[in-house]
Amino acid sequence: MKKKTLIIMGNGPSLKDVDFDMLEGFDTFGLNSAYRAYPRLNWWPTYHGCFDYRVTDNHKDKFIDLINSGKIKKHFYIRNLSDKENFQHVNLLPFGSTNRMNNKIEDFENFHDNGNSGANASSVGVCLGYKKIILVGVDCNYVEFVDGSKKDGPGGLVMEKTPDKNPNYWFDDYQQKGDEYNVPAGLSFHMPTWNLFAYRAAHANIEVINCSPITTLRGFKRMPLKEALK
Repeated sequence: MKKKTLIIMGNGPSLKDVDFDMLEGFDTFGLNSAYRAYPRLNWWPTYHGCFDYRVTDNHKDKFIDLINSGKIKKHFYIRNLSDKENFQHVNLLPFGSTNRMNNKIEDFENFHDNGNSGANASSVGVCLGYKKIILVGVDCNYVEFVDGSKKDGPGGLVMEKTPDKNPNYWFDDYQQKGDEYNVPAGLSFHMPTWNLFAYRAAHANIEVINCSPITTLRGFKRMPLKEALK
């Protein structure tokens, strides 16, 4: 079953309590600024991606360095950052344009946007042929304005300093001085987009299990990670 299971590594605070040794032998998908933690842990996911235009543009050079490092099997980004074999450009179609799952194997040029990075990574997994998706660190418990953040245009924020403590993520310097990102609106944005993915997954017979102990999501089966990995 390991070959048919993909673990989506959300970046919520509950991920800090996950024993990464438990994930050995399973395929994993890391997201966004989590790349900052990989060298510290001496651990790299099977896949890494970013499905947020603001974050992708802000971290473009670091993402290209990550692609060039060869540490990760495959990268998925919505900007065309590389022509290397370990890179896949994902062309997003408008959010809400269909209720269908992205279940056409390897079709990344007609990819229906699921509205948030975790749901899009899960949908990439479906395109890669995975039948079971396990969510870890997908907490959706957000503080909109953390220490050091400042408004930056419509719906945007910028970090004026690296926070000493960041309640939104599994390591405190996940966001650093100069980072630009979107206001994290859990209830008003992430919740309905995850609900759409849950609907799509159910109709495509994809099993999705949420293993976050503090998640606010209610659209998926819940169980401890150790049990879900059996």
